[in-house]
Amino acid sequence: MRVYISVDMEGIAGVNHPAPTDPSDRRYPVSVDLMVGETNAAIEGALAAGATDILVNDSHWNMYNLLPADVNPAARVLQGEKAWSMVAGARRGVDGSPSFDVALFVGYHARAGHPSGTIAHTYSGAPVETRLDGRPTGEYGMNALVLGSWGIPVGMVAGDDALAEEVEDWLPWTERVVVKTVDGGRSAISAHPSVARERVRDSAERAVRRAAAGELRTLDVHPPVVIEIDFAKGVIADHAAIMPGAERVGDRRVRVASEDPETAFRAFLTIVRLVEGVSG
Repeated sequence: MRVYISVDMEGIAGVNHPAPTDPSDRRYPVSVDLMVGETNAAIEGALAAGATDILVNDSHWNMYNLLPADVNPAARVLQGEKAWSMVAGARRGVDGSPSFDVALFVGYHARAGHPSGTIAHTYSGAPVETRLDGRPTGEYGMNALVLGSWGIPVGMVAGDDALAEEVEDWLPWTERVVVKTVDGGRSAISAHPSVARERVRDSAERAVRRAAAGELRTLDVHPPVVIEIDFAKGVIADHAAIMPGAERVGDRRVRVASEDPETAFRAFLTIVRLVEGVSG
């Protein structure tokens, strides 16, 4: 069993405010330690279920947060700023077959615009809401879309209870791990790190076993695949809509559509990056 693990930081237990997710913050090393702990828990669970190859994609900020020497040596670690961002390293092999049998999401969070999700956003602070096929979704949905197009089902998503509720709607076959409960956009009640890691470990093992048994599905969206992004200001949407294939809709919205999920995802990712630094 080949297992792909995408690890973010905002959804890790004990990370309950955006400040310590920033490398310049004095508490950032504590957040990294917590992130490493849940990463290793997912690796341990995957190994217990018979994983033979594990790739961990460091998916937070500039994507070089994990301390490689502290990560379980059974896994390979992909770090650095990557063109494919949170799904880097998972594209189909040269023969067209899936590169992995299952994906696990650790440290994920609720979507941009969620009313209560802790540190809720989608890929950056620019979008105020993101929709797929007319329904609000977040990083878990966008990433599941493109992974699904590569034949990889999402078997586990770990984060807060607001995220779990969203994932139940979008990926009902997926193991949902709640390591903290929301108190607000910048506060949460976390389980002790040891308890959170146990939950992640157990769920990762179940997810990999279920993948091996063929019990999981990929996220399939009937074409055309439509992604809509709302921004805080119209001028930001103006910059986003300059990309070929993007359409300016309404006051602050940009829309992209494609028959191909990968192309739609690439357009979404490009737009989010295009508007970085545009404040209006």
